[in-house]
Amino acid sequence: MPDHYSLLLDWRRGEASARGLSKLPHDFVPATQAYLAENRAIFEAELRENPAGKKGEVARQTFQRASQIARDIVEARMTKVLSQAFQASVGGSRDLPNALPEERALFDTLLGELRAHRRAVAPYLEPVEPTPGTAARPSVPPPAATPAATPPPKPTAATPLLVRVLKDGRPVEVGGATIDLRKEDVLTLPPEVARILVEGKVAERIERAEPPTTT
Repeated sequence: MPDHYSLLLDWRRGEASARGLSKLPHDFVPATQAYLAENRAIFEAELRENPAGKKGEVARQTFQRASQIARDIVEARMTKVLSQAFQASVGGSRDLPNALPEERALFDTLLGELRAHRRAVAPYLEPVEPTPGTAARPSVPPPAATPAATPPPKPTAATPLLVRVLKDGRPVEVGGATIDLRKEDVLTLPPEVARILVEGKVAERIERAEPPTTT
């Protein structure tokens, strides 16, 4: 079986080449922590015994390289988890294939914080729920009036928005369907999803041209 250092090299290569999270052993986190702790103890003991010895210097370099490789893996995966949490907060999928237990916990925490932040700073993006127990009032017909030209309806909060994608991005889930975000695509999206993408500089809004008013 390969030693843990060789495994770290393989895992880093796999992580760099995968768009999503690559597959890692379930115990990657505790096993890597234990391996690095053992290496640190070895080189410190060697240096205390013989500060000028070559064995201690080799052990120190091995520990430093292994620590750097492990950091590259962890930080690459954290970036992917953060990106997926943002996509989920604007309606994307909550699936996180190959996530370690620690990463799933991070994802759930990030998703909760992102949603709470949006509710705090942009409550108008949240769907409006009817007040329980409020009965609808019967409609009263208006008095007869002289017919007049009806102006074009103005967009409401629920009117889909037209956007142009500015750069490639991770797919988003809209109404049960998954939509790929490719540069220069023109999409019609729910206002909540469109505004988040515009604010995140992923897309720009396209204003719809209104028909001229007739008299």
